[in-house]
Amino acid sequence: MIHEIFPHKLDLQFRIQAPKPEDFLIVYEKGKTLLKKEGDNFVVPHFYDFSQDFLTTNTVAQSNAHYLFNIDGRGYFLLDGDCPEFDASKFQFCGNRTYRTLENRCERLGGAVATHIAHWESLNKHCGACGNLMERSKIERAMVCPHCKNTVYPRISPVVIVAVSDGDKLLMAHNRDNPNPRRFLISGFVEVGESLEQAVAREVKEEVGINVKNIRYFASQPWPFSDSMIAGFTAELDGDPTIHMQEDELSEALWVKREDIPPYETDVSISCCLIENFRKR
Repeated sequence: MIHEIFPHKLDLQFRIQAPKPEDFLIVYEKGKTLLKKEGDNFVVPHFYDFSQDFLTTNTVAQSNAHYLFNIDGRGYFLLDGDCPEFDASKFQFCGNRTYRTLENRCERLGGAVATHIAHWESLNKHCGACGNLMERSKIERAMVCPHCKNTVYPRISPVVIVAVSDGDKLLMAHNRDNPNPRRFLISGFVEVGESLEQAVAREVKEEVGINVKNIRYFASQPWPFSDSMIAGFTAELDGDPTIHMQEDELSEALWVKREDIPPYETDVSISCCLIENFRKR
């Protein structure tokens, strides 16, 4: 899964520090981040990938970039203010799903987490209570209103995903808003006031009209692409297997026999891990 980078280490401890040329620079604009082209793929740019003027001008490269976290000691910084000059043949603004395709797994995680933070900050420029400009906390990862002291922490929305089985068949589906044409599993956000297990049962009932039993926790993973933390579960069919698909959410839902499920790569998503867990018994 995307967060599994051992023996490398993600250090999320809050601190304030200046960037070094070899640190990573996240430039976030209108929901996209600036990535460096490398062959047919992308990499997260370093400070040294930009012009020498940008590197040597402290008021731009240091005062306007704030530290987020590090992986193996190499920091990730988010740029405030104007974007540095760049060669359009070497750089491109990309949506955050692009991070899922990066070959370097540390940059895949680092870029996705940094973009999660950048997106959260972009939504909290002004205080939701009094409308004043927010400031970054100097003691923790939070946005604080200097006027009314309203404090906002990063948004992490809980999501459940479940592999529902009926003997040697797995319930598989495709969400209408997923550009990947492959089938995956039933998932959804947890509602206020319900447990994770209750959310599993509700989502399955809402999306395909069946009941489940023996709901068991499988694993969890951060999912920066939707500002989420995903909890994975397994469950079994309880009663009638007839599917009544929620067509405004799903484009397809069906029972698939174990031998008809193709292999899924498990290096990014918990959905693939759950599918592979069932496919390999």
